[in-house]
Amino acid sequence: MTAPLDEETESAQGTSAGHRIFERLSHAIDQIQVVWASSLRARLIAFILVGGIVGVGLTSIIITTQIRSAVFNQAAQSSIKQFTSEAGIAQERFSASASPTTGQAQQVANQLVSSMYDPSRGLVGAVLLRTVDQAATPAQIIEPATASATKVRLLVSRDLRNEVSTSGKIAWQSVAVPKENGGDIPAIVVGTSIQIPNSGSYELYAVYSLESQQELLTTTNKVLSIAAIAMLTMVLFFTVLVLRMLLRPIQEVSKNARQLSEGEFDTRMKVKGTDEFADLALSFNQMASSLEHQFNRLERMSELQTNFVSAVSHELRSPVTTIRMAGQLIYDKREELSSSLKRSAELQHAQLINLDTMLTDLLEISRYDAGAMTLATEPTDLRDIVNHVIDIAQPLAHDNGIDVIFTADGDTVAEVEARRVERIVRNLVVNALEHADGAPVFVHVRGTESAVAVSVVDYGVGLTPEQAEHVFDRFWRADSSRVRKTGGTGLGLTIAREDALLHGGLLEAAGELGVGSMFLLTLPKTPGQTFVKPIELLAPEPAVALLPEETSAESEESRES
Repeated sequence: MTAPLDEETESAQGTSAGHRIFERLSHAIDQIQVVWASSLRARLIAFILVGGIVGVGLTSIIITTQIRSAVFNQAAQSSIKQFTSEAGIAQERFSASASPTTGQAQQVANQLVSSMYDPSRGLVGAVLLRTVDQAATPAQIIEPATASATKVRLLVSRDLRNEVSTSGKIAWQSVAVPKENGGDIPAIVVGTSIQIPNSGSYELYAVYSLESQQELLTTTNKVLSIAAIAMLTMVLFFTVLVLRMLLRPIQEVSKNARQLSEGEFDTRMKVKGTDEFADLALSFNQMASSLEHQFNRLERMSELQTNFVSAVSHELRSPVTTIRMAGQLIYDKREELSSSLKRSAELQHAQLINLDTMLTDLLEISRYDAGAMTLATEPTDLRDIVNHVIDIAQPLAHDNGIDVIFTADGDTVAEVEARRVERIVRNLVVNALEHADGAPVFVHVRGTESAVAVSVVDYGVGLTPEQAEHVFDRFWRADSSRVRKTGGTGLGLTIAREDALLHGGLLEAAGELGVGSMFLLTLPKTPGQTFVKPIELLAPEPAVALLPEETSAESEESRES
């Protein structure tokens, strides 16, 4: 039983090792992709280096091929010329006697073959072979060969013999001569036909070594390789140097632009020389100066506007309070007035309330602008706050024929200032009731370990994405379909967002025109701490409203819980 376990263990170890190697390769590839995507310098160096390698490689191949071809052809022609001369001398020696004896012919053949061994000239062996398909004669000689290690007889191919015997001319072919210590030596075999009186037709073959030429080519390849590596190193060095010179100004522009985006409008670039980079630096400095000037001007205007609003709000507080008190007295006595004066007193009372609310909102915004707002937090259950707001808003919901469906889940207790959170929720609920077009309004509270969220969803006129971006801007109004029927200052959602930000939370909006809108308040359990949103902000999808009986039952169950 031990062997199968060992095999299984080895298999598991092999699988684990393969998995680790794959993970390392994947990690390395991911790192390369990150560097490739984030570094212009790396991409340029890679392109130039690959281009240089391809260019140098192709050039080296072409040069090496041309040199090899030239050296080989020259060596072959020289060997053929040398062999032609020796073959001519051999034929003359055989033809010197019109009718030599067999012994004389054998002696001349042996001397001829023995003389054709001279390694200093590249001649490493020879053989004299009787031409095939001849009738045997008493005068034919034994086929002599040099006593060198080169087995010439084995190097002569059938095709070469056929060409020599058929054409009667000099023919040659490339061969590889085995070395004693292993490996091969490039060489050529040259052959021609020799006529020996009384003995018949013979073929003389000689082997010429190209080892010296091969050594020359090897040395040439080494020199070319070293030169190519040196050239690529120089190209890489100068590429890095040039890229550093070119990218440094770009990096400086990027760094300064980042500082500008962070509000450091006094950022400037150093201008060196009069080249294109100097023009870039000058243009950047002009842009920065213009931005600084515009920002300072807008900052002064904003400060003047804020101071003006704050001053006017404070100055108007006392007279408006006096006017409202007087108006309240008139309103309380309206039953004693004529019908026309009674109506005027009611209108005056309503407008004075709106004016007082506007001044209150303006003063609140002024305090936010001045950074004078502080929080007085205590553990509060947002479920109770939402319940209270819905109770207050019931008359408005009843007048508009709208059911408010309230649900909650999770731990909804958080450290908040109840007054501000109630103001946020009241603004969102009233806003939804104003634009629900008779459809139910869904209010949901959800708590997690880090945050509590309140979502208010209506299926009324809805919001476009552009309107959702501006709905929290000061005094912003959408088109007539989203104008509140109960009036308003245009600052309610602005103050609500500031209240949410004061808690370290978020107030967001999303919607689709003609479908509905969603407002989402997210508050951390403790002001300022990081959190994960319990509810995602999503534009409402078309939905069929619940029946009034069902919505009322669900609302009652949630509020009782």
